[in-house]
Amino acid sequence: MKNKEIARMLYEIADILEVQEVQWKPRAYRKAARSIESLGEDIEEIYKKGKKEALENIPGVGVSIAEKIEEYLKTGKMRYYNTLKKKLPVDFDTLTRIPGLGPKKVKILYKKLGIRNIKDLEKAAKKGKIKGLEGFGEKSEQEILSGLGMLAKIKGRQLLGYMLPVAEQIRDELKKNKAVEQIELVGSLRRMKETIGDIDILVVSKHPKSVMDAFTSLKQVDKVIAKGESKSTIFLDAGVDCDLRVFKKEQFGAAMMYFTGSKAHNISLRKIVMKKGWKLNEYGLFRGKTQIAGKTEEDMYKKLGMQFIHPEMREDKGEIELAIKKKLPKLIGYNDVYGDLQMHSKWSDGANSIKEMAQAAKKLGHKYIAITDHSLSDLAIAHGLKESDFKKQAKEITETNKTVSGITVLQGVEANIRKDGSVDVPNKILKELDIVLAAVHSNFKMPKEKMTKRIMKAIDNEYVDILSHPTGRMIGKREPYQLDMGAVLDKAKETNTILEINAFPERLDLSPEHVREAVKRNIKISIGTDAHSTEHLKFIRYGIGTARRGWAEKKDIINTAKTVNELKKKLK
Repeated sequence: MKNKEIARMLYEIADILEVQEVQWKPRAYRKAARSIESLGEDIEEIYKKGKKEALENIPGVGVSIAEKIEEYLKTGKMRYYNTLKKKLPVDFDTLTRIPGLGPKKVKILYKKLGIRNIKDLEKAAKKGKIKGLEGFGEKSEQEILSGLGMLAKIKGRQLLGYMLPVAEQIRDELKKNKAVEQIELVGSLRRMKETIGDIDILVVSKHPKSVMDAFTSLKQVDKVIAKGESKSTIFLDAGVDCDLRVFKKEQFGAAMMYFTGSKAHNISLRKIVMKKGWKLNEYGLFRGKTQIAGKTEEDMYKKLGMQFIHPEMREDKGEIELAIKKKLPKLIGYNDVYGDLQMHSKWSDGANSIKEMAQAAKKLGHKYIAITDHSLSDLAIAHGLKESDFKKQAKEITETNKTVSGITVLQGVEANIRKDGSVDVPNKILKELDIVLAAVHSNFKMPKEKMTKRIMKAIDNEYVDILSHPTGRMIGKREPYQLDMGAVLDKAKETNTILEINAFPERLDLSPEHVREAVKRNIKISIGTDAHSTEHLKFIRYGIGTARRGWAEKKDIINTAKTVNELKKKLK
């Protein structure tokens, strides 16, 4: 799949154009890049089916960008990108992941210090060369060093939301091979972790050579690292290793348990097994030399005297003890959510109309959605709604509800929480909306006490239903705000404010740990994709996966309500 590579190039084009102070084009390129990296289909396949016209149908991809993508798919080169890169030969993609480093600051670092990449940046920061530059300072230099540490933590890891579709495509292609009897994804992907180090696939087959030949010949292969009878490893063009292992049918459950992990969960299981005098490995559960379980995971857990533990819970955080007591929570299911409670349309920074978002959501099985475009006042970058726009938008939503049957569109807003904790949309407008989200979108570096008071004041507003992406983290790009989460949770409980799990792959915020804390306090949770195009609506499953990792049940999530009327009863 060339999706990721093309998206990266478009992001870099946007960065370079922004440095050159070109108007509107950077936003257009970023919008196209977001759509392409979240496609559930290989962009090469899309092009084969419908040529350039099919590319133009991707949200945010216009004629000019489609031509550049077509050129790359045909020739492996994009002349426009290469020309821009010669002018500024800088690794924008990686450098702009450092908090506080936007394209313009990266340009200053390049012009003044010759910094082209992370290695150059680290050297300069450690030698104290950055703090003397105009627009930087000692604090900026320390933040850069902190950001470099954050990047090092996730080095080599990729976002779940962009790697799971890649893994599923490989799995589905291998399924077509007659030699494959069973096939499953395991590892971090199966546990729905925010980031993954590689892709692990298990297969049952009596003809492993045929499976390995098919695996190492996949079109997604960049390089074959190793090929064997029971295990092969390839490096994918998506930028990760992918391992395939073949097992016998009677071993498959044990292999699933072992390779799903987590390591800590498996160690705790082995301790229980050792106390019984048994043995546990990837081939089965053994009493002496006799295999007593291994065909299915259910059999494995049952033999150990436990309930089946869902993969998302396997982190050794008390799930084993609950499984022994037969008191595991009944996790929310992936088909239990009936609507999406955060998305953006062309009224602010989205790529699609309200009608297009409704039609796409209906295809996914949703019964209702909330259009929650940004307000304009404090966030000009989001091209949001002016006060006079809300009535015009309401008319469009009414018309959409008339023309798109089987789904209800609610009018909402994602209002900005100002520095003083006030919300940037007047109450006279908020009270007319179906749903109100409030979120921090600026001044991220406030001290802990001030940021906590800021958010608590916002959720005290009687019209704020949901606190959106509550901690502000951007995985691999920005750490969460300094925040007393316990105090915020207590205030949410007091005010009956709902906390959001933002399902966008870079966010997944609330984190699973905070979801568990909210569930303990009986605070209700919403799930929203924060979709900026129809393709992003598919992210809902990552929000559900996060809810499951936080041990949330159906009753904990408000958009498990089957009807709009049921949903409205749950709002603040």
